[in-house]
Amino acid sequence: MPDPLVRSKAPKASKPARPATKARKAAKPKASARAAPETHAKADGYIPFRERFRAWWHGVEPAAVVKKGQKAKTTFTKRLIELDDKDDLPPQADWGAARTRICEQVWGHGFVGPGGGTYAVDAARPFSKRPESIVLDLSAGLGGRIGEIARDADVTIAGMERDPEFADMAVERMKQLARHNVRSITSFNPERLDLAGLKYDCILAREDFFTVEDKLGLLGALRNGLRQKGALSFTDLVLAEADQNEGTVMREWHDSEPMTPKPWSLEEYRTALFGLNLNATEFEDDSDYYRELVLHAWRKYVDGLEDVTFDRTLVDALMREAQLWLHRVRAIESGQLRVLRVFARLR
Repeated sequence: MPDPLVRSKAPKASKPARPATKARKAAKPKASARAAPETHAKADGYIPFRERFRAWWHGVEPAAVVKKGQKAKTTFTKRLIELDDKDDLPPQADWGAARTRICEQVWGHGFVGPGGGTYAVDAARPFSKRPESIVLDLSAGLGGRIGEIARDADVTIAGMERDPEFADMAVERMKQLARHNVRSITSFNPERLDLAGLKYDCILAREDFFTVEDKLGLLGALRNGLRQKGALSFTDLVLAEADQNEGTVMREWHDSEPMTPKPWSLEEYRTALFGLNLNATEFEDDSDYYRELVLHAWRKYVDGLEDVTFDRTLVDALMREAQLWLHRVRAIESGQLRVLRVFARLR
């Protein structure tokens, strides 16, 4: 069985690949061109939900395409797509199940963010694995990364997850996998993290710290939870500069996030890691690669909409997820928001 912590071959050409080299501070990326879809209205002008969502994602106003002679706008609408009786959707299902279903349809089984197994496990590869290594994943999600890392029988892994519903589902997923090297997965509050004296060879997290008020306290708790020569590996949403948290794009991003963003700047992270005696051997702007992973996943989802069965709750979950990632991508494309990837060792 292949070792998931040994660097694998490059991904297929159809998927985004991380650039071989990156500058410490990447140039502002250009917005990608999204081809407008063909939207087919019925004789009475009604456009089915799938068509409306596809048009919305590609930046076309669905209402415009049914008016002959009117050029469709190419800016995203902030308005959620309205449902009406003609959509004829089934009654509402369980909200938690709907949210989980959308996440896994977009991101892959067990995942709630971009990249799937390759990107998630890649964060753990630089750490020096040794017999009976112990890893902690602070962003357990639905258990996807934990399951991938646990394929290596020499690694014991535990998980924590801020979302209690996701944490409960991750526990059930790990029971189904019957991985004997997976410890408990629990929900936690990052503002009051207590590792109870436990020590880890590597602690992982992804895009979770930017909503934490006391980031320095959290990083300090994680540092204290590392074994000698242990490693902290994480990605986070950060400001390119400390004064770049203003403007329409950033305000819309703030409004779309389920928890209020309190992002640090790149320099604030650099200073904090140095002060905590953590040597950042990798401190990279991963924005371009991350953005392509997001767009690749959503393109694939949108192209397969005909195979998705919707109910009203699923539509609500879809729109929340789509709005969230749409505004994250916009903020990244503006150059004000960046995706920081850090791998730091305890000195």
